[in-house]
Amino acid sequence: MLASRFHFGPEIFICLLLLFVFTLRMRVRPKAYATINVPAAKVWALLAPYDGKIDQWGNTQISTRLISAETKSYGIKYETTQSNGVVRAFHAEFTLAEAEENRLLVLKREGLEGKSTNNELLEIRHEMAPVGAATRLTTTYVWGKRPFLAQLLARADLWGGIYRIKGLAETGVPNNRPYWMINGAVALVTAMISILAFGAFLGWQVSCALVFALLVHEFGHLLAFRLIGQPWGRIIFLPFLGAVAVPRLPYESQAQSVFAALMGPGFSVLLAGACILPTLWSWHTALIFVAIGALTAALNAFNMLPAEPLDGGVALRSILTRLVGSKAWSVLIGIGLLVATFGIVIGQLALAMFGVIAVLANLWRRKIDTGLIPLSSLELSMAFFAYIAIAGAHVTMMNWFLHQLGV
Repeated sequence: MLASRFHFGPEIFICLLLLFVFTLRMRVRPKAYATINVPAAKVWALLAPYDGKIDQWGNTQISTRLISAETKSYGIKYETTQSNGVVRAFHAEFTLAEAEENRLLVLKREGLEGKSTNNELLEIRHEMAPVGAATRLTTTYVWGKRPFLAQLLARADLWGGIYRIKGLAETGVPNNRPYWMINGAVALVTAMISILAFGAFLGWQVSCALVFALLVHEFGHLLAFRLIGQPWGRIIFLPFLGAVAVPRLPYESQAQSVFAALMGPGFSVLLAGACILPTLWSWHTALIFVAIGALTAALNAFNMLPAEPLDGGVALRSILTRLVGSKAWSVLIGIGLLVATFGIVIGQLALAMFGVIAVLANLWRRKIDTGLIPLSSLELSMAFFAYIAIAGAHVTMMNWFLHQLGV
């Protein structure tokens, strides 16, 4: 019955496999190394904790205070100054577990008893070995269980961090350029892989247009991060699945979460709208822009569906939490079932698949938007109308583009 209704091509099974991989949580131990052209004693002085130590990494100040000399416990405070002047602070406690001066430094996380270790940094290990007049620094981070994307970002951040240390040790100024280059390389490489993956099934022209539309969409999320005061986030393309923009700091309010979710499809309205102009101006290449516009509008209309992890589902999650509180998870399950059923009825496997994912995401009762400032009545109204306006704009333009293509 299902086989006759759906077309099960190899790309579907690849998508399902990738969805499983990307949501799989595992402990991660990224390791990075660099040869630093200074003696080990200077590297040690930069890395060893002591009471009153202050480091400055870009907009983030890291201050260390001694909690207990007996247990060698230290409190580390991370303070990031956002572009809007607001300072975000985070705290962590570490114990100096091993220390061999100029050779080995191991810090282990404390204060997590009775708490989940998921997505928590549990251990930092620095190993220093002399290489002539230079020092070979090897740094290992041990993280609690993290999803695949967080594992990838942990590795990118660690490599960027070790080159910051190298720059600080050699010149007295942290070298932040490799940090941005590494994250840029991750975006570029995953984009190229996505082009190859989509191109194998959709053709190279459609593949390039699709990745470009995804880039514009994710840039909308990056712009949202900046507008709420955060640093620029990072983009990772997911072969066969799309792309994701990752913020560098947690959200403070539901309004920020909803705004960031809707800015992706909202910003894409500009691209789809711009693709209408060549047709109105009767350009001889108008058909190419119509095709790009149709792809952009269809992609973002689908993204506005009320099913997690699509942007429409993410926005709806916060809206429902504000409206019905702890019952939001059960309402989200019901909506996921409706989306899945509708997908089955019309024979759209992707729609059915995301409906099932939305159900699985809420199958176990969970606290949604824990610790976030709730939406105000005005923000709730604005979020609702923004959702309707953005979804309506993409559906309307999609129908117009398809009409121009004779579909």
